[in-house]
Amino acid sequence: MADSESYYSDEYDEPSDGEPEKDGGHEEDEPPKPAGVMEWILRGGALANIAVQAVQILMTYRKGVVANVWIGASSKDKVGHACTYTSAGLGVVNSPVVVYKERQLTKEDTFRSALNGIREQQGRLAEQNDILSAEIDDLESEVDSSYDHFVKYRMKDIEMALRELSEVQGTQINELLDLVRQNKEINEGMRFVLKNKVLEEVISLVLDIDNDGSFTIQNKEIDRLIIGMNLIDEIKFDARTFRQDLVACGGVVDEVIVLIKKMITGGDGAQDGRETSCQIEVADPEDYFMKQKGGSASSKPKIKKKTRNQGEF
Repeated sequence: MADSESYYSDEYDEPSDGEPEKDGGHEEDEPPKPAGVMEWILRGGALANIAVQAVQILMTYRKGVVANVWIGASSKDKVGHACTYTSAGLGVVNSPVVVYKERQLTKEDTFRSALNGIREQQGRLAEQNDILSAEIDDLESEVDSSYDHFVKYRMKDIEMALRELSEVQGTQINELLDLVRQNKEINEGMRFVLKNKVLEEVISLVLDIDNDGSFTIQNKEIDRLIIGMNLIDEIKFDARTFRQDLVACGGVVDEVIVLIKKMITGGDGAQDGRETSCQIEVADPEDYFMKQKGGSASSKPKIKKKTRNQGEF
């Protein structure tokens, strides 16, 4: 770890207050770059172009020539001469511009230098990544070895404690098995009570949802039923399959109650020729009754229901 910290400090020393920052390896007072081969070629071509155009213009504008050529020429020749003069003038004007632009490109960082800088940065980051990966591997091996050591001695402590307990109090296996059996019976009884309680709440919710007295729940009434059931903390179910089962039975209240009872308590898979693909899972009864006993804030919220004469749910 100390080697990596020294490596990071060497690689990423922050500049002091008086030290100018560097950008891409260039300081602010760096002298301009010398002209390259391409720039010298462009300079020579530009000077040659200016010289050729100047010679052409001078030869064309000799005394008496331009007047005779222009006055005695036809319209087609005049257009040709005009194009020649214009081309020469544009060449003379563009040559300095080309040289100036090439000088600017030479002075600025090129794409290749920027790419090289990115590659260098990538190399440094790859080295740091390798160092961090090696350190992570070392830490993982240390954690694994420490955990194995802890588990080994912890199991020995537990074994010794159990042996001492067995020697002091005796095995009492029959009593322990009897307590387990009684606990199982109590849990089954609590589960039965909790399922009946949930079933009662859901059936009451179904009857309240059918506020028009048609003894059928469809469309929006099914949506409200699903919303109300989601507010019951003790149950979990798949809303999509639940909706499909209700639609399959036509939404008749009696059949809906039978299906819901079957989803909560379980069954042989068929009722009046219909199968239920949805299962309503009831929470662990021990946890639920512990919450009720302790008055926990996470206990099931009370659902306010309206009677059929009071309107919708």
